[in-house]
Amino acid sequence: MKLRLSADKWLALFFLAFALLVILVWAPLDTGTGLVEKVRRKFVIGDALGPTVAGAVIVIGALLVLLRPGTDKMISRENVVWLAALFFLFALSMVLMRYAGPVALAWSESGYRPLRATAPWHYIGFLIGGTVLVGGLTGFAKRQLSIREFAIGFAASLAIALLYDLPFDDLILPPNGDV
Repeated sequence: MKLRLSADKWLALFFLAFALLVILVWAPLDTGTGLVEKVRRKFVIGDALGPTVAGAVIVIGALLVLLRPGTDKMISRENVVWLAALFFLFALSMVLMRYAGPVALAWSESGYRPLRATAPWHYIGFLIGGTVLVGGLTGFAKRQLSIREFAIGFAASLAIALLYDLPFDDLILPPNGDV
């Protein structure tokens, strides 16, 4: 008997493999520190914590999709168009997140780098990219874009930024560490 997997199962297997690659290969090899470090008798977040937590969330999602009873539908043209639109939205959000801060301070003599860890400058890229990502995803899911979705995206991005930024003095919001 030939094993046929539905499109959902193939997608789940792809993201399971991707998440395991992130957790087991990319995070340990690309980061200089572990998940958590003890520096001067104080615990600080390591560079590998963010990618590892993201990978773990993806693993959970992939396993839930694999365990869910599925249909035998194969990938259609609409599925491919949907995935392409999502890819475009993710790419746009990442470009905005990376370059919004430096573009906002292009007029400054000192540039973005010296100000990347000071409010409000370190929030610019994260908030603009996050707002476009959440607002765009919500708009795609509802099949209509509106100001309301982008306002919710802004609020969600701001909440995430503050949850990361306020408790930790030495944390720089992404992607500011690389700028």
